[in-house]
Amino acid sequence: MTYPLSLREEELKNRVAADWFADFDGTRILGNIDFCISTLFMGDPWSFLWAEAKAGNREAIEESFTQLIITLGKEKPQEKILPPAFLGAFDAEKIAFLPYFQVIDLLHLRDFNWQVTPSNHSTPQFAQMLPLVHAKLADSMAVFHFGQDDDALREFIRVNFKVGAAGQSRMEITRNNFVSVYYHWRQNVMPSISVKWDNAAKAGLLDADFYLADILSKDNATLREKLRVLLKSDHYEFDRSINELMGTTSVRSASFNDGGKAHVQFWNRYSRPPRREFWGYIVERRELLMPQDVRERKGSYFTPQCWVELSQKYIADTLGENWQDEYWVWDCAAGTGNLLHGLVDKYRVFASTLDQADVDVMKDRIANGANLLESHVFQFDFLNDALDGSKVPQVLKDILQDAEKRKKLLMYINPPYAEHGNKRQVSGTGENKTGVAVETASYANYQPLIGAAARELYAQFLIRINKEIPSCRIGQFSTLKVLQAGNFKKFREAFTAKLEKMFIVPASSFDNVKGKFPIGFFVWDTDASQPASQPASQPASQPASQPASQPASLLCCRRLRCQGKLLRHKEYI
Repeated sequence: MTYPLSLREEELKNRVAADWFADFDGTRILGNIDFCISTLFMGDPWSFLWAEAKAGNREAIEESFTQLIITLGKEKPQEKILPPAFLGAFDAEKIAFLPYFQVIDLLHLRDFNWQVTPSNHSTPQFAQMLPLVHAKLADSMAVFHFGQDDDALREFIRVNFKVGAAGQSRMEITRNNFVSVYYHWRQNVMPSISVKWDNAAKAGLLDADFYLADILSKDNATLREKLRVLLKSDHYEFDRSINELMGTTSVRSASFNDGGKAHVQFWNRYSRPPRREFWGYIVERRELLMPQDVRERKGSYFTPQCWVELSQKYIADTLGENWQDEYWVWDCAAGTGNLLHGLVDKYRVFASTLDQADVDVMKDRIANGANLLESHVFQFDFLNDALDGSKVPQVLKDILQDAEKRKKLLMYINPPYAEHGNKRQVSGTGENKTGVAVETASYANYQPLIGAAARELYAQFLIRINKEIPSCRIGQFSTLKVLQAGNFKKFREAFTAKLEKMFIVPASSFDNVKGKFPIGFFVWDTDASQPASQPASQPASQPASQPASQPASLLCCRRLRCQGKLLRHKEYI
């Protein structure tokens, strides 16, 4: 089935709806979204497809998807109704589909200016979003050409455009819609829970933890015992502790202030729990349910798996092929632990994080197959807590206190990038983050030594590691201020470590981080006893292939194929 290239856009939309989606409702108008395909489910529309339509065949499919995503980010229909299974784009020649869950992270870019006109393809914002969308499409897009792929397109629609199993009476929660369901849960259920949310947040307990307890439950009982909050029939339990002397367990609880009426009415519309294949993804992506300021303060960012794998390759290139057999690893800003994917010896890996709820998530992941040791996962505020305190496992203390063992310790981190009083705040274009960095013990201890750099949380991580865990190695993601920023001059003089290897990637490849600046992964040797600003010189006769000998300014480009996409990164040589 083909269409004339001369068809106007409105006629093309009508014909595509009639020819391919006759069994569904294609008449719905949803803001400025060109094309919506849905069906009625329990009296409400259930969306399968939101798409951008273009006449002819001259518009690049990547640009159509980019326009659609900027439209969604600007109008936010996904926060008012459940999003579709697929986003799409089509013209008179072809139609393409992309699973909605693939763009959830793009729609959570908080620093992106969503107020631009989506149809204006010449704006800086469109140019910023286009490569991010292109990367998603290269990995997950399905394209069908009208007339050439008709049978395959019919089969794709038959298999994917259905609400659920026959006789299903409730909406299914998936990785596509669990964030949108959360927005509705906040409006309908959260006010009925007897919790003082401001006080709970100060204690590290977020409404997202109650939501996870809800969706990962059956018959009003949470199925994942390792979560921070558990739903127990008509109330929630949290902050469980064991009194070893008395042999008793104590818990704190919260009930419903309306007898559970709002909770029952809300969950009567959804099928709980989601399919088991989605559980790990939903728990691990808990940070998508957290406010931006909380993510920045706690460093709850999800390191893309391609950069996790590349960072471990660079570590192996530096420390040797058998480094995992020889080194201990401590991620002291672990979040939910995704940086530790791929490490093979759980007995040599430690993970700590500021947020107890993230510790619980990691332990839940361990109970469901993650290759970590539960006794090596612990709550620890690295910028405040004592390294010889009771929170640190004894086996890790033994390593920290042994000069020779420290030489075989790798501090492997993607620490938070939040800055106290950053330039956007100073210029009046951003929020004041007073207290983010200056209220830590590490700031008080090291600000006289490193000056203004102490306002950056990750600088506090680095200087404390350097001074209090001497002779260790560091593998760390951060901005490049450590190498070239003027306000890091004192830091570079105080940070006595040698840069052995690094690569650079776009910040926009990380969730919720605005692009246009680089993020680097650095491998440091803190046993080098020289300022970071003064790389070691080498004799002219020494081969240039030895990475630790060259200054950090010597960079060359190489190519990397990652997740099916050809990306550029810069490698320290």
